Amino acid sequence: MTMSLAGLFISSFVYAQQEPQFTLNMFNHMAVNPGYAGLRDAITVTGLMRQQWIGIEDDEGNRVSPESFVISGDAPVRILRGGVSASVMQDKIGYFKDIYVRLGYAYNRLVGDGELGIGFNVGFLNKSLDIGKLKPVDDDPILKGGTESTMFTDLAVGAFYQQPGGLYLGLSATQLLEGARELGSGGLDFQLRRHYYAAAGYEITWIRNPAYVFIPGIFAKFDGTTAQVDINARLQYNEKFWGGLTYRFQETAAVMLGMSVKDLSFGYAYDIPLSRIGGAGSHEIMVRYSFKLELEKARRSFRNTRFL
Repeated sequence: MTMSLAGLFISSFVYAQQEPQFTLNMFNHMAVNPGYAGLRDAITVTGLMRQQWIGIEDDEGNRVSPESFVISGDAPVRILRGGVSASVMQDKIGYFKDIYVRLGYAYNRLVGDGELGIGFNVGFLNKSLDIGKLKPVDDDPILKGGTESTMFTDLAVGAFYQQPGGLYLGLSATQLLEGARELGSGGLDFQLRRHYYAAAGYEITWIRNPAYVFIPGIFAKFDGTTAQVDINARLQYNEKFWGGLTYRFQETAAVMLGMSVKDLSFGYAYDIPLSRIGGAGSHEIMVRYSFKLELEKARRSFRNTRFL
């Protein structure tokens, strides 16, 4: 599948595209909700990589389909009564590339049978465009040259509530400042859109065999103009193996598989496109490492008064 992207991306005023989406969003809470930091009572690092709409190329055979990856980590810090977090994310679509870096903190407290985290993060976004790869119909000196880039600073807030082996709920908003910048000298202006996220799910244990746990969930994203809603369901066995399905309204159906080995977890999702733009589908891989730091108590020594 080939397509011409110059007319698609270039105009006198361009809004930034939506933040990248992931089918395995139930493992990506930390990247979109700063309130999640510290709630797992463990140091956790999660990586997600997605190749979307495989097979889309430009007229010269360059791959222009979206590619995204994110690495996020968080850890509880008792002295701060909460947790700290950091995430790095890259999103490529066509000749655009966005690199996000976010650093955050969340205050945690017990509420009812669960724990609530309320947090914020400070984000830095570098947006770049490889202008030299654009092929305009008419000769335009503005569209000649190398890569142009600009930098944004932004904020995000979020709240996340979870009960062990039960309910979880999350609400967050990113790109709160909706910054605007000009990209290079070509008069291309970008304005970030504020994004709103909501997530919910519940673990249902099969009474006759507690090794089986059914986990339905929903994940929604809204940028003020368009909305995306994922409904997913997973069946987990013995906390080691799981499989599930996801449906993204009017866009994608997906199959998900995963397993856990000690402190490591793995997941894979394949998106089946429901629209013509979907190409040959999308692939997504998740790797998570989670561990607890259990420091040994210092040995106490006593002086025996019988000996000098």
